[in-house]
Amino acid sequence: MSDAQPDSEPYEPVPAPDYQGHLPAGRPRWKSRLLRLLAWGGAAAVVATVALFAGYLYLAREVPTFDTVKDYRPLVSSHVIARDGTVVGEFFKERRTVVPMEKIPRVLLQAVISAEDKDFYQHPGVNPVALVRAAIVDTLSGRKRLGASTITQQVVKNFFLSSEKRWQRKLKEILLSARLERNLSKDDILFLYLNQINFGRARYGVEEASLYYFNKHVWEIDLGEAAILAGLPQNPSRINPRRHADRAKRRQIYVLDRMLANGYITRAEHDSEVEKPIVLPPVPPEPPGAFYLDEVRRQLVAQYGEAAVDGSGMTIEIAMDPKLQAAAETALRDGLRAVDRRQGYRGPRARLGAGQVEAARSALSQKLGQQALGGDEVSVVDLDGIPENDAAKPDSLARGARVRALQEDETYIALVTAADAREAKVWLAPDVTASVPFSTMQWARKFSPEKSTPLPRGANEVLAPGDLAEIRVLRLATTRDGPDHVRPTRLEVALEQDPLVEGAFVGIDLKTRQVVALVGGYDQTLATFNRATQARRQPGSAIKPFIYAAALESGRYTPTTRVDDSPEVIVDPWTGKPWKPQNFEKDEFAGPIPLRRALAESKNTVAVKLLVALGLDKLRTEAAEAGVTSDIPQSFTAALGTGEAGVLEMVNGYTTLATWGQKADPILIRRVVSRDGVTTQAAKLDPVQSMRADVAYLTADLMRSVIEDPEGTAHSLSALGRPAAGKTGTTSEHRDGWFIGFTPTLVAGAWVGFDDHRMMGSYETGGHCAGPIWLSWMRAATAGTDLEPWPQP
Repeated sequence: MSDAQPDSEPYEPVPAPDYQGHLPAGRPRWKSRLLRLLAWGGAAAVVATVALFAGYLYLAREVPTFDTVKDYRPLVSSHVIARDGTVVGEFFKERRTVVPMEKIPRVLLQAVISAEDKDFYQHPGVNPVALVRAAIVDTLSGRKRLGASTITQQVVKNFFLSSEKRWQRKLKEILLSARLERNLSKDDILFLYLNQINFGRARYGVEEASLYYFNKHVWEIDLGEAAILAGLPQNPSRINPRRHADRAKRRQIYVLDRMLANGYITRAEHDSEVEKPIVLPPVPPEPPGAFYLDEVRRQLVAQYGEAAVDGSGMTIEIAMDPKLQAAAETALRDGLRAVDRRQGYRGPRARLGAGQVEAARSALSQKLGQQALGGDEVSVVDLDGIPENDAAKPDSLARGARVRALQEDETYIALVTAADAREAKVWLAPDVTASVPFSTMQWARKFSPEKSTPLPRGANEVLAPGDLAEIRVLRLATTRDGPDHVRPTRLEVALEQDPLVEGAFVGIDLKTRQVVALVGGYDQTLATFNRATQARRQPGSAIKPFIYAAALESGRYTPTTRVDDSPEVIVDPWTGKPWKPQNFEKDEFAGPIPLRRALAESKNTVAVKLLVALGLDKLRTEAAEAGVTSDIPQSFTAALGTGEAGVLEMVNGYTTLATWGQKADPILIRRVVSRDGVTTQAAKLDPVQSMRADVAYLTADLMRSVIEDPEGTAHSLSALGRPAAGKTGTTSEHRDGWFIGFTPTLVAGAWVGFDDHRMMGSYETGGHCAGPIWLSWMRAATAGTDLEPWPQP
């Protein structure tokens, strides 16, 4: 064996530590620990890399693709277009109108980038510097203080991801942001962002936001308005300029500061906008037709489904004429208020306890100071909707109160502070008070539909301090006396109350069968039940024209045939019970009279005798041929309208008479077009000659006497000054009042009654409660049109 030494030192094992745990002299301890740490770290890095790559592959499969902006198919509002071409409504889950990038002004793009993501055009979808900065600040503060999401990430979150706060979601967000940046241009991503995000008040996208806040299209906004919109996505409800003008102004200034720093605007432009107060136009009034649109939507949902109606971007062309619809809503509301006032005053909504008026004013003033609307509007407190048991608690009263803009023809619940014989004083805000003259409350007798009660002799018999009373603003003029303050210079109000009695109205264009107006109640915000299409009520004597049509068709009767108007006991063949029909004027009978007079004066005895002679099947057939298919009871009381029918159904039945026997379905929806321009539905008028033309013509001619005859039940409606025909309807105990009538061009009908079928009062006949509604609408509908002669078949 050679004595030569090897080229390298032989391996020597590391000595074991001594009993105290110390290593013997040799390699330093820290080096050994470092080696072990590096070894374990390297292994962990490999495992982590493999795990991350596997997680990436797994999550990448779950991340949706978005290869082109053409893939963008957001929930889009379906727009409803009226007969005159105006937009009168939208059906939506998210109220959105998509606008192309070329219509979005450059100043808005600059404002949004400055507010949300100044490096948008430089980063690859995620801003690493911002992420690290936000993480450090959030860690040090113990809560989330800085946002680090880029516009690309916000698009991803809005489109594809849930709101869960888990690491998987964040990783998906980063992956999809990178994918989106690879597949789309920066302008495409910005286009998606500006059309997708929420701007508050159910407005999604810049176009709907611009229309709501500024009453103009997005391409028409200026620098200051662009800065307001750009600041909203941070917290749309908290900085809504219509509700929180001070917060909105601070946010606008922040956006303007960033635009200046980024070089998008000059110092002069910046300072000019900073100095301006935020002044917004009043919220445009809602177009007429809430009940009409509700029925249209109901029909569409039945055919296409709710998701398609509310999110597919349909264009729905309807038959409603906005002017005639508005006239119908006004006529019905005025008519119902007139009926309601004849029934008396139900008293204030609530009443404060003794000594609570000043405390209430103080609490309400404080709320108003916190939520004043600003702009060009007078802010007042409306106490509508406050539970009666909270009325005596000033704090509860303030919590339940709403801050609203004071506007003409709007109603408010105001606090009564004083009352004497001449007037009552009401409080709406610290600097907004009004006098309610006794002349506006002389109708306010104690509520009693069934019988008369004494009229009040002074305002203090109607109202007292502490009352929460409903008032209507009759006239209003304002002036601005400061940059953020507007006050009324003229304010006239009247005592008001929302009617309990309800009603419905339908108007149909005679030539096209299109429903030009439909109202289902006093106020759709108070009750969504559509009485024009969903209710079934007894038509009373409004059913009689179909009995007379059956008599004329039988060949046994003519308009001059006399039938005895006399009392007679009828034995009901189905029940065997005797029954003695009565006229409206009890114990008044005219003897033998011609059919024309019998219908004009609505003689019950004659209608029953005709039905007995003809048989119930004849009435059912004649009504069905006109389009009235609701059940007719198996009883001769059917001659007095004891069955039930819908308002639209009855008016359409009269339209068949007015078109000389041509039956057709009423048209509400004229056409439906998809967002891609494909017509999916188109109404077609396809009338059927279901009644003999001569019978329908003679029946309509008899109905003219209802209006033209001085003794006719609707003679007061001859004030229209045009050829017209129609029929009143009043049911037993005055629970329903009807009038349906037509001119040579239009058919319309009104119904009035309580939802719970209570009595309206012995004076509320169809001619008295429903007739004036018809007359008011017909006057508005025919104003400025030529006087057309009565047509002949």
